[in-house]
Amino acid sequence: MSAGAMNPAAILAEWRQAWRALLRRPGYLAIASLTLALGIAAVAAVSSLFYQGLLRPLPFPDAGQLTAVGMDYGDTVVSAPAMLDSVRAMPEAVSAGIASAYLRNVNIVRGDALLVSPVLAADHGFLDTLGVKMALGRNFSAEEDRVGGADAVVLSHDFWMRRFGGRGDALGASLVMEGRPATVVGVLPERFAWPQPFDLLVPIRLQRGPQDLDANHYVIARFLDDGAGRDARIDARMHALIETLRASLPAENYDYLARNRYKAMPLRDFYTGGSGAALWLFFAAALCVLAVAAINLGNLTMQRSVLRSHDSAVRVALGAPALRLAMPALGEGLLIGAVGAAAGLALAWAGLRLLKRMAPAQWLPNGEIALVDASWAFALGTGLLLALLASAVGVWRARAGSLVAELVGGGRSGLSRGAGRLARALVVAQVALAALLLVVSSLFMRSLYELNAVPLGFDGASVQVFQLSPVKPLYPDAQAVAAQSRAILERLRALPGVERVAMSTNLPIGSQLNMPATLSDGTAVQPQFRPVDGEFFATFAIASLRGRSFDARDSAGAEPVCIVSRSFVDKYLRGDPIGQTLHMGRGARSEDAPAMRIVGVVGDVRQFGPDQPAPPILYVPFGQLSPKLWAKIREYGPLNYAMSVRGAGADTEVRVRRAVAEAAPQQPIGDVRRMRAVVEDSMQRSAMQLLLVGVFSAMTLLLAGIGLYAVLAIAVATRSHEYAVRATMGASPARLVRLVLRDGCAQAALGLSLGIGAALAASRLIRRFVFGISTADPWAIALVIGVLMATASLAALWPALRAARSDPMQALRAQ
Repeated sequence: MSAGAMNPAAILAEWRQAWRALLRRPGYLAIASLTLALGIAAVAAVSSLFYQGLLRPLPFPDAGQLTAVGMDYGDTVVSAPAMLDSVRAMPEAVSAGIASAYLRNVNIVRGDALLVSPVLAADHGFLDTLGVKMALGRNFSAEEDRVGGADAVVLSHDFWMRRFGGRGDALGASLVMEGRPATVVGVLPERFAWPQPFDLLVPIRLQRGPQDLDANHYVIARFLDDGAGRDARIDARMHALIETLRASLPAENYDYLARNRYKAMPLRDFYTGGSGAALWLFFAAALCVLAVAAINLGNLTMQRSVLRSHDSAVRVALGAPALRLAMPALGEGLLIGAVGAAAGLALAWAGLRLLKRMAPAQWLPNGEIALVDASWAFALGTGLLLALLASAVGVWRARAGSLVAELVGGGRSGLSRGAGRLARALVVAQVALAALLLVVSSLFMRSLYELNAVPLGFDGASVQVFQLSPVKPLYPDAQAVAAQSRAILERLRALPGVERVAMSTNLPIGSQLNMPATLSDGTAVQPQFRPVDGEFFATFAIASLRGRSFDARDSAGAEPVCIVSRSFVDKYLRGDPIGQTLHMGRGARSEDAPAMRIVGVVGDVRQFGPDQPAPPILYVPFGQLSPKLWAKIREYGPLNYAMSVRGAGADTEVRVRRAVAEAAPQQPIGDVRRMRAVVEDSMQRSAMQLLLVGVFSAMTLLLAGIGLYAVLAIAVATRSHEYAVRATMGASPARLVRLVLRDGCAQAALGLSLGIGAALAASRLIRRFVFGISTADPWAIALVIGVLMATASLAALWPALRAARSDPMQALRAQ
């Protein structure tokens, strides 16, 4: 038969025959397809996450022109109202808007329902700068954004669907927010995204001036100049603008501004919050998994070629051309590629469904995660390409010369010397990649262990928490809120099993509230600020180091007192802290900021998580807050209540809600949660990094084990005559087992050394992801060595046992 006789019908016939033969061996089809599917699933899932987090265009027109401008806080930038007009005055700026850097929980009455909804405050320029086209209605106007303007509200698309059923009559409807009716003027589009999901957008109504330095805002600007070096030019202009404010600011305010570094951050980077490095790491890990899958598939096709070698040799002897000889392998490759691609997409889809529930919000700047459209073409193309390339390895194995030798030698030639070397080299490459990923995963595991071992400075194991925002018409001032707090704490204290109760603006972890203060020597500082009530320190088991705690003496009208943390003393104070004074605000003391005497020192708490140092914290009795200070604080977020509960049951939330309703009717509260869940949320990003890299490492380890098994199985099968001869000459089964195990472990050891060497060489790339350990941590490396060598031994064990069962009579019959 000539090469030209291979018409499409003949090719299809060859493929159908190959498919039938493959389906008669479902085990090989399943292993080969699953090998390919694991690699495709890893890359498809991470590529979708990578695209969503770093590449997908933000849902705003000309998003490349949008920039967040302000003080450099590492992964984000914050700004102050005093800077807004200066940014708008820049020649490059088309427009600019401002929004709060935090969400407020607002009490809403909608019909008979009492709701608590997260609300974002922004000026009318915020949506205009972003270029948002409303799904319904309009943005609020400049008049509505002025103090005393008509109350207006813009609904998020999700809130509109949940509460209004997506009906057009939502426009003009009234929502009672904190006792004041607000008119719905617009609905945001479905694709609108903000780093902090919210239900309602309300006017911010700033009374800004050159001294309004409340750095709890984001300034978003649109610049026409989007060329190279734009952000650096804006950085320089921001520093110049700070200099222009010198004359209009008190010295302490100017000093505060001058100490900061300013920068312009592209809106994409602002949305991702520094998560880009983690996504690059996961993408590299997924590519490693795919590379290992491709190598493993090549090894499997070699094994398949050995099984098919006698049939191929007969074809060669009968004059089959090279093209026809390649058709069975190519047909099998097509089927394996198609099945592997489909299975890979299914695994990626399922993995993303699970990941959506656990991924940090910064990884999903558009608020969603799904397979990107290109995943389908990528999976099919990659599956077919890798399967066909692997099949080409089998075709190369089936060269005419080696197949004739197969036929003449009675089926004992097996892999050629070159093919055997290639198979072993592929195993070494697999193990090296597995070692690289396992080292990274082991470092993450050790890092998470170290994080969990860091004392947080408090104990929340038996603590239940919930939030509430005092309804403004019912509790308009600090005195009324303090009375509400006392009533709620009293009712909570009376519940069965409740041992201690407390209230604070913030929990000991997971949020922050920093306020300026001035020491007795006139030094301005910016500590974390914590108004507390009840038994706050005892509820969270925060250690008392010096002095006393707050008690009934520290009520409104009594001598103003405060308690500071150890890091506050270490950073700001000299000598004995007890009895020293300070006051809130910058500069001279006023009636609204009287001197407070320090009466106690407590232990540090890791407010920002175990991987960050404990900040200086200033605690004050809630009842001694000035009206002006409370009016400012209540805009930053809800109050947090905590209960130390003995044996909390399923009905705890019901009893808590009933107690709050009795103490403060018409006061909605948030969900009752375990403090342990709050702590876990603060470590979510580290845990997710460990989970993803761990999954990829486990997949790579599995694939490397399969690949090593395949090569050793081939070697044992093709060297069966040699093992039989050894057995005839007196080699014991144990000696044959050691021979095969030594061969397999030698390949694994070489790959292991290469992989660990690569991991150590690239250690600087993962340094930012580990905590408390070196990137050359000996325990982590020892764990990798042990796991990989154990896997190699297990993979080699079955082929070794087959070698030990070699029949000496086989050698005699073959003579």
